[in-house]
Amino acid sequence: MKKILSNLFVVLLLCSGMLQARQEQKPNVRYASMHARESAEWVHDAVLYEVYLRSFSKEGTLKALEARIPELQKLGVTVLWLMPIHPVGIKNRKGSLGSPYSVRDYYAINPEFGTLEDFQSLVKTLHRLGLKIIIDLVANHTAWDNPMIIEHPEWYTHDENGAIISPNPDWTDVADLNYDQAGLRTYMITMMKYWVRSIGIDGFRCDVAELVPTDFWESARKELDAIKPVMMLSEGSIPEHHIHAFDLTYSWNVYDVLENVIQGRTPAAIFGELLTSESDHFPQNSLRMRFNTNHDKNAWDAPAVEKFGPQGAKATAVLAFTFPGVPLMYTGEEVGNEKKLSLFEKVNIDWSKGKDFKKFYETLNLLRLEHPALRHGTYTSISNSVNPHMYSCIRTIGKDTVLVIINFGSGAAAANLQFPGISMSRWRDRFTGTEFLMTEGRVHVQLPPCGFVVLSPLAKK
Repeated sequence: MKKILSNLFVVLLLCSGMLQARQEQKPNVRYASMHARESAEWVHDAVLYEVYLRSFSKEGTLKALEARIPELQKLGVTVLWLMPIHPVGIKNRKGSLGSPYSVRDYYAINPEFGTLEDFQSLVKTLHRLGLKIIIDLVANHTAWDNPMIIEHPEWYTHDENGAIISPNPDWTDVADLNYDQAGLRTYMITMMKYWVRSIGIDGFRCDVAELVPTDFWESARKELDAIKPVMMLSEGSIPEHHIHAFDLTYSWNVYDVLENVIQGRTPAAIFGELLTSESDHFPQNSLRMRFNTNHDKNAWDAPAVEKFGPQGAKATAVLAFTFPGVPLMYTGEEVGNEKKLSLFEKVNIDWSKGKDFKKFYETLNLLRLEHPALRHGTYTSISNSVNPHMYSCIRTIGKDTVLVIINFGSGAAAANLQFPGISMSRWRDRFTGTEFLMTEGRVHVQLPPCGFVVLSPLAKK
């Protein structure tokens, strides 16, 4: 029978990413010697945007989202991830609207959001504009009033008295599924194929993927690949997910140190060390999703602008977009949203604010689009003996080179940085247009608290 994580502390660790970070500290020579599965080019090049429909617009509908797709395209988004779109359970519901992760019908659209026809229209619009769409798949549990409980009670996990139970004591609005049941596996894979083949979506973000057996995901991926290339994103951080099942896993390891670095408790050199640690634990060429917030962190911890400060939110986003991997934006980040977006209620975002954030993200996305070094290039960490809060690296592929320098300190900082092997002398910061001169690979920078420059070479005069 499926192991149940009944200890609430363990559950909270899992939700925060601390458990995954601890798992990554254990040596894993077996997986480090293997190769990750090959992903489609559009997966490597992706800029993900997580859409929480309730808060994305005043209407909170699929139609309202579709009307703003050109806005997201201008922002630089290439892949939309929609949080669960299915009807929400009523029995044992939390809050007035209930969690979208309490699914009552895997084949239907939540009427709060619109109709299936509305969703099909959204998919067509995205594809016409060259964008992709993935949806959240909640495969570990269902709502208590999902018909499967009546029709197939054997598909659920039972206690010693034969009663269906929740995955853990805190998730009282959902019932745990048991993947020892072959019928459940068949049902889930058939459902996934329906959304890809019949509706045309481009993949899934898989909720608490580590609580579902990896061999199920591997079977599902094999059948989905027979339809078309898809993106599979695991909300987890275990190396085995990269071999056959998933393109991407969550980079909790980087997120979990951001606050300590900004508060000066951990030197900025930790980021290079984490990348080295990843190479010791994960299959070669594994793709990690980089982020400075997501729906869980916004709702249960704090919005990025509150947790890191407005300038810190930008600095951590620069890291996420220039670090090896695939970056994520969450609903409202492009206007510096300072509100917690409850998973059980509707919270409106003030989209008229934060014009500086929108310009910032447009520049950041344009950088990633114009420089293959940021999507595919090698990463070289530059040490700094003068200031432990100063982070710097080189991203390079072929003739394309980008230099990234971030001051994560709470005060202004200056440093002389040596970039070995760099012959170009004139560089321009892509955010301010400021020109920097480099002599013999050395450049001097002065940055305000949580200030940053992303430098690309200027043509020789």
